[in-house]
Amino acid sequence: MKMKTLLTSAMVTVLLLAACTPNSTTLEVISFNIRLDHPGDGINQWKYRIPLVKAYLKEKQPAIIGMQEVLPNQLDDLKTMLQDYDYVAAGREDGENKGEACPVFFDREKFSLEHSGHFWLSETPDNPGSMSWGTHYPRIVTWTELANRESGKTLFFFNTHFSHISEEARIQSARMLLQEIKRIAGKKPVILTGDFNTPAGSAPYKQIIKRDNEKMQLVNAEEIAKSKTNGDITYNAFTPGYQGTRIDFIFVNDAFEVKEHTVDEVRRDSLFISDHFPVRAKLLLR
Repeated sequence: MKMKTLLTSAMVTVLLLAACTPNSTTLEVISFNIRLDHPGDGINQWKYRIPLVKAYLKEKQPAIIGMQEVLPNQLDDLKTMLQDYDYVAAGREDGENKGEACPVFFDREKFSLEHSGHFWLSETPDNPGSMSWGTHYPRIVTWTELANRESGKTLFFFNTHFSHISEEARIQSARMLLQEIKRIAGKKPVILTGDFNTPAGSAPYKQIIKRDNEKMQLVNAEEIAKSKTNGDITYNAFTPGYQGTRIDFIFVNDAFEVKEHTVDEVRRDSLFISDHFPVRAKLLLR
């Protein structure tokens, strides 16, 4: 009896120690094309959607957010509503303030910024505003290296928006993006978010998840999620019942376990949160 009691006590001690060891980090991330501020959007113009966006982000309180189509005035609005977050952003046309940005917001209480940068999806990625492969607009990638304040673990977060015109640009962008992720992050934990303007199963999508030891191996978080709550589309065109598809994704490498994956179909009657529904994943960094 005494030996059994000693063994039980020892097992409880081990379990308590394991529970107290910060050997894993749970975080929630969102990919969200907020739709640029366009006067032709009528009831769904940015100024009318701000309260819906604010309420959604306040409710979810994600650790990290990758956003797309963010104009300078929208970035100012987002900074006001996300006062507990720091961010990295640059305009795609000049690398400063001109044009749409793909900002990364992160909870400053959970993460500190170690390094960050931008590059362009073109044959001259270090040249701000550069374009290649038949795209009509510059396409930018924003990346951050973030350190978790509690565990000390670091991760790399990449956020982008592919061409909506050129399939060749999307394929070449996917190839180049993987090369840059490999160069910047190496074998470290990686999260990639974005509006890729292409569905699962397309050539650019297959390029992103292509198994190649020479490049970073990524997987769609939805595919390995233990729990899924997903609609049929992410792009909704501000139209109820729109027959679209999913073109917004969260990709991760094998440093992460995906607990949950959700497409949040947020709207209030005819008012949509955006013409894209946010994509959200709960991740465990091993």
